[in-house]
Formats: sequence, structure tokens, C-alpha cells
Amino acid sequence: MEQEFDEHDSDSSSEEIRHTVEVGKELGFDIEVDNPILKEVMGGEDVAGCWDSLEFSWSAVEATGRFGGILSIWDNNVFNVMEVIRSRYYLITVGRWIGIQGLTILANIYVPQAPVGKLKLWNDLINIKNEKHGTWIIFGDFNVARRPKERINSQFCSSSSSAFNRFIAEAGLHDLRMGGHRFTLFCGDDLKLSKLDRYLVCSNFMNQFPIASVTALPRDLSDHCLVLLSTVVSDFGPPPFRFFSSWMLREGFDGVVTSAWINFVGYGTPDMILVVKLRYLKKDIKKMACNQPPTRNG
Repeated sequence: MEQEFDEHDSDSSSEEIRHTVEVGKELGFDIEVDNPILKEVMGGEDVAGCWDSLEFSWSAVEATGRFGGILSIWDNNVFNVMEVIRSRYYLITVGRWIGIQGLTILANIYVPQAPVGKLKLWNDLINIKNEKHGTWIIFGDFNVARRPKERINSQFCSSSSSAFNRFIAEAGLHDLRMGGHRFTLFCGDDLKLSKLDRYLVCSNFMNQFPIASVTALPRDLSDHCLVLLSTVVSDFGPPPFRFFSSWMLREGFDGVVTSAWINFVGYGTPDMILVVKLRYLKKDIKKMACNQPPTRNG
């Protein structure tokens, strides 16, 4: 829904935009590479919308120097923006999101490198959060790790980390657990790894979406991973059958397998008979595993 651009130069920005277009097409979206509105926002770059219609709006923080700017795009059919608050390091959209009670506040941020700048941004966000009541979602490049294990071969700043953790606690935010890649920034031929990109959400969000998940997707051209927030439960079917080799040491295991294999009667094509026969065998093995306590060796 929202996207942040923090590339080191215009060439890498163009590559990242083209990569976003390719990802969108693979996901089945109708990409409009020549959208004039988005071209104007990004200074003529080929930026594509991520929806299959033109019912979207946007807001941006202009790029300055090596700071690539921030761009937020939303679907007008899902999110009705009522107010936009921006500074050099954050772009906050306030509105009503279908399915969420009250106001929803989306804060797309890029945290500066300097510790003084970080502290100022934390204070600004807390002040705005105290004024704007609703469901808060803060995301982007935080440029700080919460704990030492979130960095490998890169410098960990304990004072910045402490200030960041204090901000999360004082603001009443939750750091959603991330799946996929463990780190989100890869530098120096992937020798320097850091977890800098994340989603922070308030208790209102957690109450409405208790099973929300965050996934760091595989990266390609950018040194940052795309990070996806999902509130939808993915159904991957029943869990796979886990067979433990220790079960074969239990008394009567061979008899259970032999009996199930011989006594099964099935009809249909050979491949379907094999599938059902294995399912029948699995049922008997699971019954044995549940009813018979393990031996000392198994």
C-alpha cells in the first residue's frame, strides 16, 4: 500500500522502480509504467501504480541530496485520506481504512543517521501520536537495530538502540515479528547485514489483527529487502505428516505397517489407490504413536 524510496543515486532508484514494475506484473497487477502523475512525482522516473485501476492517490516528500525522498500511494476504494503530515523524515497519512474502526494513521518514515536527528524524530512522532488518536502503523527504514544480534559485521550503537527501544515503549508500540529474511539490509557483497526495516503497530491494531504477519521478501536490485505486512490468514492446507525414526524402534511397529498394507482395500486408478493407501497407513501409525508410550530407546 505504501512504498518508500531511499536509494543512493538516481540510477539505483530507476532500477528499483523497474524491479517494482516486474514484481507487480508477476503478482498479476495491471502496471501502468507511463502514468503521468507518478512520473511527475518522481521527477520523470518511470514509476508504476500497483493497482489494476486508476483509483489511487499519493503524497510525497521530495528528495534532497542523498536522501531519496518518501512516496506513499493508497487505494481510494480502501483508504480515504483526510490529512497529510510531512517533514523531511516522515510522511504521515491520516484517514479511514475500510474494516478498521476510527482513524488509521500510517507513518512512512526514514530515520536519519545522526543520533541527534533520531532523538528529534522519536519526540516528534510521540507528540503527533498523542494528538492523533487511532490505529497507528509506523514503518520504513529506521536506521537503527534494537539489539546486537540484528547486525553482523556492522557497528551496533547501544545508545541509539536504547533510545529506539525507549521510544517504542513510551509510544505503546509493538514490533511485529518478522518472517522471511532475518536481515533487511545487505551491504559490502552481503558481508554486512542489518535489520533496519520493520513495522511498529499500536495496541488497537493488535486487537483488530492479532494474527498479522510481517515478511522480509527476497531482495534483488536494492540493498534493502521489501517488507510485507499482511493481515490475511494464508491457508496452505493441512500440515505435513511428521514421521519420527524412533517410532520404528517401538514394539509392534512392523506389525502395524504390515497389517495396514495388507488389509487395505481400495478402488480407482493405481495412483489414487496408492494415495489413499498411504493415508490409511498414516492413520494407523499415528494411532500407534498416540496410544503406545515410547520406550527408553525411542
